[in-house]
Amino acid sequence: MDKADLMDYRGTLVHAETNRALHACAQFTGDVLIVESETDDHVPHATIMSYRAACQQTHSLTHRIIDGADHSLSDPVSQQAYTSILVDWITEMVVGERLSIIQAR
Repeated sequence: MDKADLMDYRGTLVHAETNRALHACAQFTGDVLIVESETDDHVPHATIMSYRAACQQTHSLTHRIIDGADHSLSDPVSQQAYTSILVDWITEMVVGERLSIIQAR
């Protein structure tokens, strides 16, 4: 597949039953974080939405968009936003798991 065909493919909504990676996502039952760069020229919004649509069996799904960010998070503000999103999400997952354990006792 050449670059133009690849970008066309990525720019369309792809269903889980037609794609191995998306099929794996469709089987996943854990927690998912999807972080999207608003001005990403490598991973189009449709690709993100294909992954999001595939994650129907997950325990939780969080989708965050970093305003103005490019694919490589080239500016420090985007890098800090990404780090904050990750830290906040991981903290939420750890605290949530601990609360589940306590409540199960």
